[in-house]
Formats: sequence, C-alpha cells, structure tokens
Amino acid sequence: MNPWEEIRLSDYENHMSLDSVKQLQALNEMMKKQLEAYPVTTAMVLGVAGGNGLEHVDPKKYKKIYGIDINEEYLAVVKERFSNLKDILECCRVDLTCEPDKLPKSELVIANLFIEYVGYEAFKKGIQKSEAKYVSCIIQINTDEETWVSDSPYLHAFDGLDAVHHQMDEQSLTESMGEIGYRPLKTDEYKLPNGKKLVLLDFKRIN
Repeated sequence: MNPWEEIRLSDYENHMSLDSVKQLQALNEMMKKQLEAYPVTTAMVLGVAGGNGLEHVDPKKYKKIYGIDINEEYLAVVKERFSNLKDILECCRVDLTCEPDKLPKSELVIANLFIEYVGYEAFKKGIQKSEAKYVSCIIQINTDEETWVSDSPYLHAFDGLDAVHHQMDEQSLTESMGEIGYRPLKTDEYKLPNGKKLVLLDFKRIN
C-alpha cells in the first residue's frame, strides 16, 4: 500500500496549516494564480488531497476539473466539500507510478507538492498521457535534507513517506520537462516560516 493511503486527511491538513508550516495557506494563494493564468477550459490537479484551492475554480471559465489522488477517502471528501462544482468536477483514483494510462486529457495540469512522491519519470509519463498544453508545478526546496517534513505534533503521521520521497530541484525538473517537449514559461518563489520555500515552475508544450 502507498503510504499516502494511510495518512488521515485531518493530520495532513492540520500539519500543513500550522503557523510554523503555513504551506496550506501558501498553496491556496498560489493555486488561485495557477487556475487564472492560462486560456484553458480544462484542468487536472494531481494529488488533490482535500481539495485545497478548488474554491478558486471559476465555473464560467472551466468546463471540466479533474481531481486526481491515490487516496479514495481524500476524493470522497473533495466531492462533498465542493458539491457546488459537481457539474464540472470529476474525481479519479490513480496511482501515477503504475497507472499513467488512467489519466484523462487536460489542457492544464497542476502538480503541487506532488512530483516529490512519484519521481520525474512517472510524472513525465503522466504529462504525456494528459497531452497538457500547460503544466504548473510547485516543489518544495529544503534547506536541510534530514528534515524535509517540518516539525509538528503531526510529524509521525508522515513517517512512511520516506520510502517514496524524491528530493526535488529546479534544474532537474526543467530538464525532465524538456525531454518531453516542454519549455519553461515562468518561475516564482514563496518563502515559508521555517526556512523552506515553495518554488513554482510553469511549462508550455512546444508543439
């Protein structure tokens, strides 16, 4: 079983929203910009978790939003929380490490703190299957590789993630995306309270 299938959503969201972490808040703010940035009508959110950021979906702009996750319970919560989007929101359980062919087509793919848990190769296969025109990623840059999960009362809920975690860096992601025909569009940074930072990297398909 993938360790993400064993982590309670409440532990994840409570940890991410702590004042000492503040990643849930940062990701929400950044995702609003991701959803607004490009002239698309379909978007896919890889690792949708509890749906953080989906409140920024404009039903007048989007015809279809796909929420992708490996955890069925997370997806059930997303459907309940965002029942107002039921006409355009479709939730799908997919393990990208072994089921990239299950991904739907989408003009925009949003992958926030997701690539870290599948690796570059699986991510590339998923992007190719999606045939996305735009890909918007957020990765976490760590100042200390020994403590890539921020300290909190919920820390041990994430112990199993060491087995699937991949260290990220901007250059490797850019090179990986270039291998499948995507060029970088823009980058942005969001500093976090614990010395870590979130880095946004957007890409566009060349052909």
